[in-house]
Parts: sequence; structure tokens; C-alpha cells
Amino acid sequence: MKILFLGQGYNKATHRSVGEYLIDSLKSRQFNTFTGISAFASAAAVELLSEYLLNNEFKHINLIVGIDQEGTSKDALEEILKLGVNSYIFYQKESPIFHPKIYLFESETKTMLIVGSSNLTTNGLFSNIESSILIEFDNTDMQGQALLNELKSHYSTLFDFSDSNLFKLTSEVIQAFVDKGIVPEKVNWKDKYRKTEEKEVETDDTLEVPSRETIKLPREFKRIKARREKVITDVIEETCIEIDNTIDLGELSLVWTSKELSRRDLNIPIGANTHSTGSMFFSKGNTPDIDQKHYFRDVVFGDLKWQKDGKQPHLERAKAQFCIYTIGHEPKTFNLALTHNTDTKSKAYLQNNSMTWISWGAAKDHIAKEELLGRIAKLYVNPENTTEFTLIIE
Repeated sequence: MKILFLGQGYNKATHRSVGEYLIDSLKSRQFNTFTGISAFASAAAVELLSEYLLNNEFKHINLIVGIDQEGTSKDALEEILKLGVNSYIFYQKESPIFHPKIYLFESETKTMLIVGSSNLTTNGLFSNIESSILIEFDNTDMQGQALLNELKSHYSTLFDFSDSNLFKLTSEVIQAFVDKGIVPEKVNWKDKYRKTEEKEVETDDTLEVPSRETIKLPREFKRIKARREKVITDVIEETCIEIDNTIDLGELSLVWTSKELSRRDLNIPIGANTHSTGSMFFSKGNTPDIDQKHYFRDVVFGDLKWQKDGKQPHLERAKAQFCIYTIGHEPKTFNLALTHNTDTKSKAYLQNNSMTWISWGAAKDHIAKEELLGRIAKLYVNPENTTEFTLIIE
């Protein structure tokens, strides 16, 4: 059994956020059932997690959210409804509010449970100061099973969806709660989480509140931003926190180092009458012990979906995402085309030249800069996702 304390938001040096653990678990394909129970939900958080929920192979996805204290809006409920999963509202008229936060992942062999204070909102999952416990165990673990049974027994009518205060999520149910004034059209999370302002009155009080460095949203959001700009805009607006732009190379594997970049590499024309090729060959560069004819196609980009060119069958084509970092500029992510020449009788192959190249496409304006001439490019891959790459020109 593995037990972890998940502290988030308290300082930058401590633990990863609950949201990061949720994303990792949703991506891992180790589980086939996910049940999320949360007091509140926000549209941005639901839309963000949908990126992973819908791209996995879960047999069962269950979501139960509360709507007390106007903490869950109509647009959040509509985002949940869009998922097309087994989803419910829990609501009772009596004064005790619905306030649990439970995230349960299950499979035939393994279980992971996160319980704590993190709501299904971007602040709750990523930026608030929160505390949770993560418990992971094999299903043969008797203590783990006893804990799981106790949880499911305590909330038995939630886990079997028979509770009389559960309302199956439909457009009609959402609108009915809006009409009753219980669910707001929209929650302004920026106002909801705004700190109480100090009163401007004359006082002899010498109390000073020091400034504190706050955490940033994880870099995982950068990968999403290129595809779903609106989602990340909503997340940043909701949390009032920017995405962390720092590069943690400890997560990545270096697979290629170039020599000094030339005008041809960077697609910078020599003169007004010259035309750039729009591409760069992946040559050996400063990477030792590789065969540049095969290394890039078979090793670096081996997990991509390569297809033969219809008109030139000796060429193979593929696409991959590249997050490109250059000096003095914000990193940007591009979906770029790769080409590999399979002709082993060609002059280029017989002369041991590179056979694989990248077409800069939409990234051309990002890399065709004089200040990058003579710089070194380094290509990294995430070992957990070998179809996404980070290119750093430094």
C-alpha cells in the first residue's frame, strides 16, 4: 500500500497538486473506472479534465457534484453533461451542505483513492492551499479493501446511485435548479476567491501582512494550450494564476543536440532573391554514436504514425507536437510535419546523409530569427509520451 500526503499551494518547493495526480492517473490507462464526488465544480476544471477523461478507455465514469452556496454554476453542469458520462447533482433542502471531495480510480487489480479538501475547480485542484491523502493499493491488500469497503458502505446510496437526493443530470434538471435560484448561470470565481480588502480607517495597528510567493499552474497546461486556447484562458481567468514557463529537464530525455544552427536550418534567407526551404534536416550534429540515416525515423520518432506519401511512395510522412523554446520569447507549441526518405539507393543515403527532416510550417516565424544563428538546438522527449517533443534553442 502506498500512502502520500498531497499538499498544494503552500509553497513552490513542496508537493504536486491534486490536479496533477488526477491528470497522471487519467492518462495512465491503469484503471477502468473513475468516480469523482465533489462539493463544487467549475466549467474550466471539467473542460480541462475532459481532455483526459474522453481520451482514455474507462468502462465507467461517474461524477456527483453538489450545488450548495452557488458553488456550481449552470455552465459547469452543462460541461459535465457534455461528457456523456454517468453524472448527478446532490442537493438537499436541509441546512447541512454537501461537502465531500473524493476521487476514486479502480480496476480489476488496483485501486487509487484521493480524499481531502480539493474541489473539482481549477483553484481547488491546482492553486489553493489544500491538503489531501492519496492511497494506492493492489486489490489483494486486505487493509486497502477494508478502507474501500468502509468508504463505499458509508456513502452506499451515492455509490449505487439510489440516494433520493441524487438528481440524474439532464438539461431539464439543470434548468429546473436554475429556475429555483439554486444554481447560478455563472460563478465569478475571481470574485469568489478575492481576498477581503483592508478597510481604510485611521488606526494605530502595526500589524503587517508579509507578501508570499504563490505557485503557478503546472506546465502540463502548455501542451493543452496549443489545442484548446479557450480552456486555458478560462483557467487562468478563474485562478488569476499564470502557467509555469520554467523547464524541468528532469522530466525529459535528451535525444539530439545540433551543431551551430545555420541560416538554412532556421529558414533565414541569405538575400532578397533567395527562398527558404521551409525545413531542417535532422543531422548527427553533436550527438555521439548515432546513424543519422536511421536514428531519427526509427528511434526518436519511431512511435509516430508514419504513412507513405501517395505521390512519392519512397517518402514517409508523420506529424508530432513540438513545444519550442527560444531566447527571449514565450514557448509555443506547434503541430509540425516530419518526412523520412526510405530510398536506400539514393545518393543521399549512399553518402551517409540525413534522411529525415522537419517542416517548420506555422513555427517558421518563431524560429527564423537572426539572433538564433550560431545557437545550439536540443531536442527532448517525454518518456511517458514519446509523441510529444520539446525543442530548446539556446
